[in-house]
Amino acid sequence: MDTGMTVGEMLKMMRDPLGAPFFPPALQALLVATWVLHIFFVTLALGSSLFAVYAFAQQRSAFALQLGRLAARLTPNALGLGIVTGIAPLLFLQTIYDPLWYTANALTGFWSVGFIFVVMGGYSLAYFFYLRGQHDRRLLFVAVASLVLLFFAGWIMHVLHGVSIRPDRWMGWYMPNGVIDTRGITFHAYNVPRLVFMLPLQAGLSLAVVLQFVAWYLRGRSNEPAFLDWVSELGRKLGLSVSPLYAVTGLAWALSEGPEFGATWVAAPLVALGLALMGWFVWLRGHPQRRAWSVLVWLAGLLVVAVVREALRVASLARFGYSIAEYPYQIDWGSIAVFSVTTLVGVAVITYLALVIYQAHATPDGQISLRVERLGKVATGMLGAWFAFFLLVGLYTLLFLR
Repeated sequence: MDTGMTVGEMLKMMRDPLGAPFFPPALQALLVATWVLHIFFVTLALGSSLFAVYAFAQQRSAFALQLGRLAARLTPNALGLGIVTGIAPLLFLQTIYDPLWYTANALTGFWSVGFIFVVMGGYSLAYFFYLRGQHDRRLLFVAVASLVLLFFAGWIMHVLHGVSIRPDRWMGWYMPNGVIDTRGITFHAYNVPRLVFMLPLQAGLSLAVVLQFVAWYLRGRSNEPAFLDWVSELGRKLGLSVSPLYAVTGLAWALSEGPEFGATWVAAPLVALGLALMGWFVWLRGHPQRRAWSVLVWLAGLLVVAVVREALRVASLARFGYSIAEYPYQIDWGSIAVFSVTTLVGVAVITYLALVIYQAHATPDGQISLRVERLGKVATGMLGAWFAFFLLVGLYTLLFLR
């Protein structure tokens, strides 16, 4: 009699015995929503890094060099935001998809640990090029090395995701030919159309919409309208060129990975998204005053991608009778309170910074309104109080709960 454990039973056995601290589908929705911001900033860093390399390599167009310097400055900032915004989806992933995430990290252990150092290297080189290399073409190799490392970091995450959604192949990867392999150096699962769709093409689109935003944002204080018009048109043409490739590659991703999970239907939204983006960039030519909306349009598009990405993961697990809706949970009000207050403080601080940046550059005199200044004082006070709270909790734990 066969007493072996099925894949679905294995996944259920590997779940956290304490369960999730909140309703799992709600955490799943937060995972999807927070991933949108993360992938936007990550792909923006890739796009700006690529353009900086191009601008400094060709050194023919004065406008391209000027924008290349801005791109070199943007790269470490966007990457920093990508790292920070990546914390939230990672925490939600670890909470409700813990069997998938930790197994994928174990099977690709060498690279999952190396990922940290790859990102550190890519960020450090991008920052070094911004500080020292903008006026010296001899340091262009620094920007190239940074771009390669950042793309490689994306490749590692791509492989980890591919491994995580194929639990039926875990044992074969762990014991190839009956021999246990604990090195964790093999890239077990990848899908080239998905990789191209997620990284270089989305990098191009993220850069395209930000160029549209920059052209609108700097219009109030810049005395270089010709440069800003050039930036806007460059972003529009870039988006118009990449969008159809985005649709084709999305179709290739859906047709290559969808049948494996019984979800070929995901081709429809991906192709529609690419065509809709192409239509948006065509429409912008006659409506340049709407260029700032491009960022919101693109974030809505990334939400579509996030939903499709999650749908494929759900479809993969459904093959084994495993569903997030059945993940055990018990309401942990302490965790919920900490999460809610942290979110409130974070939103207040980010809102203040965003308003300061906007008002400082959107008006000729760069004045900050009194309302924004008051918000800044409140947000800073909330942040200080929250830091003090964590410090006191740590001291209490150290002194009284040992």
